[in-house]
Amino acid sequence: MSIYEKLGVKRVVNAAFALTRLGGSILVDEVQEATIEANKSFCNLWDLEKRAGEIISEVTGAEAGWVTTGAFNALVLSAATCIAGRDYEKIRRLPHTTGMKNEIIIQRCNRIPIYDRSMEVAGGKLVEVGDERWGCTPELLEKAITDKTAAMHFLSSPQPRRGSVPLKDALKIAHSHGVPVIVDAAGATWPLDLLHKFTDMGCDLVCYGGKYVGGPNSTGFVIGKKELVETVALHSFIGAEYGPLGQGNYWRSIGRGYKLDRQEIIAVVVALQRWVNLDHEKVRFKPAWEKVHYIEKGLKALEGMKDVSFKYVPPSGKGCGYHTIGLQLNFYNKSPAEVNALVRSLREKDPEIWVRGGFTGNSFAINTLNLVDGDEKIIVERFKKIMG
Repeated sequence: MSIYEKLGVKRVVNAAFALTRLGGSILVDEVQEATIEANKSFCNLWDLEKRAGEIISEVTGAEAGWVTTGAFNALVLSAATCIAGRDYEKIRRLPHTTGMKNEIIIQRCNRIPIYDRSMEVAGGKLVEVGDERWGCTPELLEKAITDKTAAMHFLSSPQPRRGSVPLKDALKIAHSHGVPVIVDAAGATWPLDLLHKFTDMGCDLVCYGGKYVGGPNSTGFVIGKKELVETVALHSFIGAEYGPLGQGNYWRSIGRGYKLDRQEIIAVVVALQRWVNLDHEKVRFKPAWEKVHYIEKGLKALEGMKDVSFKYVPPSGKGCGYHTIGLQLNFYNKSPAEVNALVRSLREKDPEIWVRGGFTGNSFAINTLNLVDGDEKIIVERFKKIMG
């Protein structure tokens, strides 16, 4: 009996994505073993964080790095750094930022509100520039900069947002006024050059999610300019708890609530080291495409799938898209409501099967990149029962 069965919770076949709601990632044996070893004894978490940051710096080529509780927390700490810096009194006042430089410039057409609220957690005031539909211009960005501007936010997206000012231009504008740029690069870990692209460009603070390198769902990391990342450290939970001089509860930073365990810090570092040295084509992509072809063959043989069109993701049928390798199913003869019902029916049994999308249109994708061996057979058998 599995641990999920003992607890009365259904297992999920993850044919969707590295979703936070599903736990983000599966830790490979190498990472698991590191956490087991870390669990056997204690260490000073400030020293561990500091060394972890040095390793992240070595791996990414950035001046410095720091482990956080997810990319969201990395953004919170980055905003806090740009607003309060190392000013002892300002750090204690956050998120109350009256009288401080507290404005964070953000393009309306290049944002995901649920995530950029992280800037507000630290007391930042979002200054929204441009139009959601028609985009932004360099002139509008520059005009938004005032003596209250603490930073400029930029969302890294797999596909450039329509009408948004490109990062290189936004960076030039911000730096010409002495304004740092914070990049939300949460999932930008493949291709590998994305781990150093933004800092190579001169971005000040760049935030990543640990799940996107095979680390725990609860982890992330920030890289960037040494002075700024060292300030991020002061704003972090261990900055509040210990700090560079061992002064417990001295900084009283806003990051105190974003606690990490030693196992998590070690896990994301080991996962990142593995990620940059891994033969992704052999270890990840080839098995995922084999599962795609197995599922495609099984589904095309079903009577209920005769009017469904199949497309590969990516369309070339090789490589990897944005953390996705799979099969898109287009149900031209079904309404969005009918497709929605099909998607929900896949979740009714144990294990549940989660696919990518299918709640608003008449298509969804089966992403095989997060499937464990044997899940592809479960998917085909479930479709046989529903669509056979």
